[in-house]
Amino acid sequence: MEVDISDKVRAFINYGFAALLLAAFLCAGAVWLYQSSHRTLSIVEAEVAGHVVQTRTRAAGTIMEILVKDGDSVKQGQVLAKIKVKVSPEQIQQLEEYLALSKRNLEELNTGITTVQPIFGGGGGADAEAARARYEKVQFLYDMGAVSANERDEAEAAYQAAMSGGVSYQTVTRPGSPEAISRAEFQVRQAEAALASARQASGATEVTAPVDGVAYLADVREGSEVRAGEPVFRIGAAEDMWLEAYTDLANRDFIYVGQMVSYVLDGKEFLGSIAEIQEPTEAISTNTLQGTEGVRPDAPYADKLTLRISIPAREDVVVRPAQRTTVRVHLD
Repeated sequence: MEVDISDKVRAFINYGFAALLLAAFLCAGAVWLYQSSHRTLSIVEAEVAGHVVQTRTRAAGTIMEILVKDGDSVKQGQVLAKIKVKVSPEQIQQLEEYLALSKRNLEELNTGITTVQPIFGGGGGADAEAARARYEKVQFLYDMGAVSANERDEAEAAYQAAMSGGVSYQTVTRPGSPEAISRAEFQVRQAEAALASARQASGATEVTAPVDGVAYLADVREGSEVRAGEPVFRIGAAEDMWLEAYTDLANRDFIYVGQMVSYVLDGKEFLGSIAEIQEPTEAISTNTLQGTEGVRPDAPYADKLTLRISIPAREDVVVRPAQRTTVRVHLD
């Protein structure tokens, strides 16, 4: 028996097509409504900023041990690393001896150099006078350390041979010259500074945290050679970090303080808000040559709005200064 389904097919064609159109319209409306209510403004190259303190070495040496990990919370005075310095006790002893010698030399120059000179009686003539003059010259050079004792003794013997009669002695004190005293004073200051620096370096075997905060390890490892004053850690407070993002002036009407934003740091998504909006630091130049970056190519964000965005504290994420991310500002 044949069944006539033409009426059913005709009804499906008449009403089914209309139903499909209605469903498509509803889906399109739903998509439009979602997109219009979830509009976002993406800002690339946002960067983590904050107040950090550099922790530097006080002496040159080798990093022997690092006692904290990157991102650890630390307290003021806590030992972060240990350093093997390059100043030995023997070197300090040598510097101490050098300083003592320099001070003694300065003292002698200030009080004068005392010597005992022989005076020969009798005799005379040109030979005796020449011998005497040569002896006095050699004696003066000997007092200054320019000739040896043997040369001085030979000159004295020649003088005695040229003279006849008895020999007497007199004490002579020669004051140091102003130039010699000035050089000796400078030598003492240099010796004192070298000794003080060596003593400080010998005690600078630890790197400690100057403030409370979070420790961020610089580009050093155990075994690394470091110079005096080189930064080893940066200490920053996690609650004193924020994101800085830059956007065009045309977006001023779409953003406001307190507006919600989202971004990803260390692989984790954050939800924050705009805490501050700063106006451009420089106006756009109307005389900028075509094809250039403006009057300040070293400051590409000088003519943009600066957004300071909050970073909520999270224990599962280490937030480091200079980290970069893309910020999505929710415009709904």
